[in-house]
Amino acid sequence: MSETFGERLRRLRENQGLTIVALASAVGVSEGAIRQLENGHVKIPSFLLGVRLADHLNVDPRYLAFGEGSSMTERFEIIERRLAKVEQRIAAIPAPRR
Repeated sequence: MSETFGERLRRLRENQGLTIVALASAVGVSEGAIRQLENGHVKIPSFLLGVRLADHLNVDPRYLAFGEGSSMTERFEIIERRLAKVEQRIAAIPAPRR
């Protein structure tokens, strides 16, 4: 079974150690609004709130909304691994002779 929007929101919030109050304050909504989203009473937030939530949780809005793609953290980890490989290759290149 796939994760609902509310489940994903709760998981992302908890993974970052945020309380409902802290997240609500950060994105400019009431505590009740976040609770309703997490409990599924409101299925999808407004576009603006969705973007604010995604930004504050450091995830792609598409990932937050649909669970598709990857989170920004996962993307950064991929980029860091690729960069480390490039740095290793550069370090392995012999210095030019003078």
